[in-house]
Amino acid sequence: MSKLQTSVNLRLAILGGMVLLFIIPLVMVGSLIEERSASRNQAVAEVGEKWGSNQTLVGPILMIPYNVRTPKSGSTKEKDKWDYVTDYAYFLPDELDSVVDMKTELRKRSIYEIPLYTSKVKIVGKFSPILSSDFPLDTTYIYWDDARVLVSVSDLKGLGGEMKLSWAGKDKKFLPGTKSPSFHSGLNAPVLITEATNSIPFEIQLEVKGSESFSVIPIGKKSKLAMSSDWKDPSFNGNLLPKDRSIDDTGFSAVWESSYFARSYPQVIHSMDTLILDTIMNSGYGVSLVIPVDHYLKMERSVKYGLLFIVTSFALFFLMEVFGGVLLHPIQYVLIGSAMVLFYVLNLSFSEHFGFLPAYILSTLAVTALIGYYAISVLKNKKKGIITGSYYLGLYSFLYVILASEEQALLLGSLALFMVLAAVMHFTRKVDWYQFGSKKEG
Repeated sequence: MSKLQTSVNLRLAILGGMVLLFIIPLVMVGSLIEERSASRNQAVAEVGEKWGSNQTLVGPILMIPYNVRTPKSGSTKEKDKWDYVTDYAYFLPDELDSVVDMKTELRKRSIYEIPLYTSKVKIVGKFSPILSSDFPLDTTYIYWDDARVLVSVSDLKGLGGEMKLSWAGKDKKFLPGTKSPSFHSGLNAPVLITEATNSIPFEIQLEVKGSESFSVIPIGKKSKLAMSSDWKDPSFNGNLLPKDRSIDDTGFSAVWESSYFARSYPQVIHSMDTLILDTIMNSGYGVSLVIPVDHYLKMERSVKYGLLFIVTSFALFFLMEVFGGVLLHPIQYVLIGSAMVLFYVLNLSFSEHFGFLPAYILSTLAVTALIGYYAISVLKNKKKGIITGSYYLGLYSFLYVILASEEQALLLGSLALFMVLAAVMHFTRKVDWYQFGSKKEG
C-alpha cells in the first residue's frame, strides 16, 4: 500500500488543504452574485432615469428673504461698521396632513422586474401667523413681496399631471425650481405675505411618479401621513414606523403621526445650513416596494455556509471510508466539492428566471441526484449511495430553513453544527486511528 492509503494524518492533511482551496471558487461565486446584483441595480437605475427614481417629498415650506446686518472686521468708521447680507428664513407649517394614494406596476428590463408607482398626493394644513419678531434681531429689511411657498421633490422627472396650490383660499400656480439655495429640486409659488395676525391655510395636490420607494418629510409641528397602495409586500422604513397599518392581498394602508418634539430642528429656521438640511432630510418616513423573492440577498447568505457544507460533506465521505473499508482518491473528493460549488451557480441562474424557491428546489434535486449517483459507484454500495443522497437532501433543506428564518439563523446554525459534531464523535469514538488504513493480518 502507498503512504496515501496507510497514513491517516496525510489523508486528513490533504483533505484539509482541499477544503481551503475550495475557498477560491466560493469567493468567485460570491463575486458572481455581486455582479448579477449590480446588473439588476443598474437596470433599476436605467428605468428610474426615464420614469422617476426613489422619491422624497418635502413641503410646503414658506421662504422669505430678509436683510441682516453683521459686524465688519477692521473698520473704524461708524458708517462702515456693518455688512448687510441677504439671507432666507424658512417657516415650517403648524399642521401638515398628507394623503397618498399609490398605484403600482412592474416593468421588465432584460430579465429583471422593477416596481414603479404613481402617487396622487394631497397635502392640507396651515401656517402660524408670520411676524417681524420671527426674524433675527439684526434684521434691517424683510422682503414680504418676495415670499415663496416651495415643495421639494428629489427627482423632478417624476412630477406629472395637474399640480394645484390653494393658499389662504386663493389658487396659485407652481413654477419650476425652488428659488432656494438649499433645496435645489422642486417647485415654488410666489405668495403675498404681510405681517399676518391669522393662520394661513393651504392645500396642495400633485402627482409623483417613482420607483422602489416613496418618503415624506414630517416638517409640520403636527404631521400626519396616510398612505394606501395596491402593493402587497411593503417595507415600512425611515425615522418612524406607522402608528396603524393593514396588509392584505389587495395591498396595504398605513398611517404615521409625529410632532416636532421628536425632531431636532425648529419651526422657524433663520439660516439653513448643511447640518440642519441633513437633519431634515433624514427625518422622513415612508415605504419601499419590496419584491418578495430577493434571491441575490438569499444567495449571498447561502454562500456563507458553503465552506461549512464542504467540510461536513468531506467528513461524511471520510466516515464512509472508515466504516466501509473503501478508500477514496483526493480527485474524487474534488469532484464532490465541485458539485457542491456548482449548486450555487445553478441556483443563481435558475432564480433569475423562475424565482428563488423553484430554483432552489431544482438545484437541490440536481446536485443531490448527481452526488448520490456518484457515491453509489465510488463507495461500491447502493445503500450507502442512497444514504449519501438523503444526507444532501436534508442538508440543503436545512439550509433553506436557515435562509427563510433570518432572525433564528445563528441559533439554528449553531445547533446544527453541534449535532453534526456530536454525531461524528459518537460514530468514531471506538475507531483506532493508528490502525486506520493498515493492512490486516490474515
